[in-house]
Amino acid sequence: MDNFFKSTNIIKLLLNWKWHLLIIISSAIVLSIVFSGPYFIKPKYKSYAVIYPSNIAPYSTENNTEQMLQLLKSEDLLFNIARKFNLNVEYKIDSTDKYYHSEIIQRLGDNISIKKTEYESVLIEVYDNNPVQACNMVKEFINEMNLEARKLQRDKTAEVVKIEFNQMISKKRQIDSIENRMQYLRKEYNILDYNIQVKEYSKGFVKLGGHESSSSPISLTLDNLKQYGGEYRMLNLFIEDLIKSFNTIKADYDKSISDMNKELTYASIVTNPIPADEKAYPIRWLIVTVTTLSAFLLSIMLFLLIGMRKNKSEQKIQ
Repeated sequence: MDNFFKSTNIIKLLLNWKWHLLIIISSAIVLSIVFSGPYFIKPKYKSYAVIYPSNIAPYSTENNTEQMLQLLKSEDLLFNIARKFNLNVEYKIDSTDKYYHSEIIQRLGDNISIKKTEYESVLIEVYDNNPVQACNMVKEFINEMNLEARKLQRDKTAEVVKIEFNQMISKKRQIDSIENRMQYLRKEYNILDYNIQVKEYSKGFVKLGGHESSSSPISLTLDNLKQYGGEYRMLNLFIEDLIKSFNTIKADYDKSISDMNKELTYASIVTNPIPADEKAYPIRWLIVTVTTLSAFLLSIMLFLLIGMRKNKSEQKIQ
């Protein structure tokens, strides 16, 4: 058996089968050329873009790039792409089928590649039978990502706006309540400014020698200041703090409203997509090479097996 695998025997064997081997290799070349042609395998064209995240607020421990990847790979975004380009027609998927959604997402996933590069950018690659459509799909991926990121930001900002609005309402109610109490004290007890009134009415009382009757305006006002002045002074300080707090919240509220209405973009495009001028798939020379080499190796194995059996038969006869 070992003698059979000597190089001279193998060469002799190949020479004996040379015409068969030539026919097999020739057939493999011709068939691989034919079956890798556009009639059997539709060519696909690749379009791609490289983008960096911008204006994206990351969630949890994700960074900006990872957040962008989550948006680009979301099923809602993929389904929007499939719907806008009528991919169910191109992929020959029945839109009434109960598995339509999962099938269209799977087929689209087979024709796209979205991944993070070593430089923290995102590479979007799309393969399609039409080079212009492949390019447009890449653009639509970026556009849909912008829309989705904008929606998320607006939804998040809307929550903040609601909280700040409720805080403003609460502060306003407190201010109005205190203002109503202060207005009552002004109207009923003539308390306008505690510090100034105490100083001025005390001067007037002293000038009159302290002989004012208890029913005189000065005496009544001083009595009111004694009884209600502390409350008025406390309310005045409290309302000043409330107004400052209200103004701060109002400024934050106005900024949040402005942020919510901004038309921001969330991707800086480093490499713009363009229609490909040559197909990316199939690579015919590679198919022909692999097919021919495989046919050659399988043929040799087959001829060696036939030769081994023939050699064994001859040894039994002898």
